[in-house]
Amino acid sequence: MKKIYYLIIILIFYLFILFILSLAGEAIEITMGGQLNASLTTVYTEQTGFILVPQANLDLELFLPSWNNNEIKCAGYLFTDVVEGRVDFFWKKLYWKHRFEDFHLTIGRQPISWSFGSLLNPVDYTIGAVALDREYNPKFQNALEIYYPINWNTSLSLVASLPGQDLTWKAGLRGRTLIKDFDVTINYIQEQIEAGETGGYRFGITAKGDLGSCGVYSAFGYYSEEKTCSLLVGLDYSYFFPAGNQLYIQAESLNIPPEILSKITGSMMSLSEEEEDKNIHLLAGNISYKIDELSSIGMTALYNYSSGSVILMPVYSNQLSTNSTIKVQGGVMTKSMSEAEGSTLEVFFGKPTQIFLEVSLNHSF
Repeated sequence: MKKIYYLIIILIFYLFILFILSLAGEAIEITMGGQLNASLTTVYTEQTGFILVPQANLDLELFLPSWNNNEIKCAGYLFTDVVEGRVDFFWKKLYWKHRFEDFHLTIGRQPISWSFGSLLNPVDYTIGAVALDREYNPKFQNALEIYYPINWNTSLSLVASLPGQDLTWKAGLRGRTLIKDFDVTINYIQEQIEAGETGGYRFGITAKGDLGSCGVYSAFGYYSEEKTCSLLVGLDYSYFFPAGNQLYIQAESLNIPPEILSKITGSMMSLSEEEEDKNIHLLAGNISYKIDELSSIGMTALYNYSSGSVILMPVYSNQLSTNSTIKVQGGVMTKSMSEAEGSTLEVFFGKPTQIFLEVSLNHSF
């Protein structure tokens, strides 16, 4: 019933936008697109054994033409919440953007992420918004953003948002420039928990460029609440075979506070009590091989050097048709992690998980 209710709300809103635009009296080309995803996940835990978890979600976006330096973006996300046992919905995009002569102004629900190509980003606007090439709910916030391009390679971004939950408001300033062919950014973020109570600030620097045939990048972050720092260094490399196949390798090393690591990975990599008072040494890597134009295989790995725990996540993807793709991915946790107190891979229902396997089918339209 709730699924029908949310679909009606989305449809009414989109029809309302169409009606407003039609008042302009001009021929306007409007299209709608999105992606439907259905998956079945097998989860194994010591407490419950094997569990089958069916899931489905729908990305829906309305593509509207721009006019007079104005843009309106509308995108919604309908999904099944397996924890609560219900269908839920939230807006990914619902904003207005205007390009003034000297700056750009964006107001409304919008995606905000200061990513720079790393697998794990310790200095993002919202920690954990994007991790391991996946985006999560905290990326989408009700915000105001002012983007000021100084010249072709230097810019400033000012963001003020209402994240909700435990934070009353958040504001961030980011500068970006090019120094000797390296893309360098500096950001400062201030958070407030309640009215009159400051939630702390964060400061971050990133740099990314090329050294020979390899790409290299680094990040440094300082967190006032934890009174500690994080450091990330990484590299990536692509090799193209004569037949057109591609091998891609990415690896990075992090020295990171446990609180920040938990925000990035969620419950994917919980920590033992011995690790809670000191920085974590973490290695993250990804390797993928493009078999042909339609299929690819890959492996993502996380290694906690401090505890010796490992997570391995293999994936296989195959494009069945122009719009449909099937993906098989899994997760395996090593024995050393499963035996450590509190070091568990929690995927569904908050249960300690050693193995999971997911088969998903994506259809774009």
